[in-house]
Amino acid sequence: MLENISLINLIGPALMLLYVGYCWVHQGIHHKGKGWKTREESPKGFWFTIVLLLVLSILTIASPLLIKR
Repeated sequence: MLENISLINLIGPALMLLYVGYCWVHQGIHHKGKGWKTREESPKGFWFTIVLLLVLSILTIASPLLIKR
């Protein structure tokens, strides 16, 4: 089943997961125009970014496995 998923379809979610991991380890995110903000400086933005990117990457990876053509 995984042979049907092309490598290109996995690059985006893999990069999102890597960024989520980087943000989690360093406890911050990059805000456009404001630079790096720590979790304490921007808690809502931090959690929004972490949850959004996790959900999008998991759905992107899992959707070809769940939806059969």
